Amino acid sequence: MKHVMMTVAAIAFGVSATAAVAADFNLTYASPYTTAHPYGQADAEWIARIEEQSDGRVAITPYWGRALITSREGVDELAAGIADVSYIAPIYARSGYDMNRLVPGMFYGYIDPQKVLGVYMDLVEDYPVFQQELGVHVVGYNVGTPMHLLLRNAPLETLDDLKGLRIRSAVDFIGPLAAFGAEGVTMPMTETYPSLEKGVLDGVIAPYEALKSLSFAEVVSYYSELPHSRGAYPSRAVNMDTWESLPEDIQAIFDANTDWLSQRTLELSMEAEAEGRAYGAEEGVEFNSVAPEVVAEYSQAFAPALAEVAEELDAMGKPGTEVLERIRAAHEE
Repeated sequence: MKHVMMTVAAIAFGVSATAAVAADFNLTYASPYTTAHPYGQADAEWIARIEEQSDGRVAITPYWGRALITSREGVDELAAGIADVSYIAPIYARSGYDMNRLVPGMFYGYIDPQKVLGVYMDLVEDYPVFQQELGVHVVGYNVGTPMHLLLRNAPLETLDDLKGLRIRSAVDFIGPLAAFGAEGVTMPMTETYPSLEKGVLDGVIAPYEALKSLSFAEVVSYYSELPHSRGAYPSRAVNMDTWESLPEDIQAIFDANTDWLSQRTLELSMEAEAEGRAYGAEEGVEFNSVAPEVVAEYSQAFAPALAEVAEELDAMGKPGTEVLERIRAAHEE
């Protein structure tokens, strides 16, 4: 039945049934993104690499745009066998996957996503708990490009400029905003544009690419580069039963492409960032850098909460404080 379904799926997605049958391993790939998104574009290139490097022994049928899987519950859905391979984002899970979900927040103050990815990959190599707590085999990682402050009425030069502002924010950033007199507001991104347009919000924390992809350049006038790092996290994985059914030489092909997929995702994300910044400039958005001492002071507002998170991980028997200390030490290098 599974073979018949996958053959039908192959036809539906423009892959010949003959090619699907000819492969030794017919796998499904699920993603909440489309190939128009940098993540989906990287996935499409990666699928082609895996098929080519396996000499056609592996055929992967993709299901894009949430056809099979969501971003929030992706790990659970993959573990349950919804697909053989999928995009995952444990950072969005409501609970569980504690190291994978909570450690990305420890990268506060980082500016260079390439450095974030390098530090994170070293941690993954040194601490098996990252892989063990997921229950799926990871074959790719994402690193978030830094988000900054997009503001309607005036740029941010000092932290005093935050006083009285209402900023659309992820939950992780509400505490630091409050420490300097701003109100962090959680709301769907789909509601953020009209809230900025009407003046309900004074700003939003978002990356450069949102100036174009979410049209924020139409409703903000200033982009102040106060970094809000998003850390790194596992982003593609193989169902464990599927993984264990693959021979070692095929497993080796997937593992050999883990770094390629991670780097390619970052490259395409940075291209989208550059396009967003250029679009913002064309629309008249003014960009300003923020003084290093201001960035450092703001970053320290994250420290108390993340120290508590590390202690919570310690209490679970996981290396929370040890990992936090390594991340902060690398930031100072």
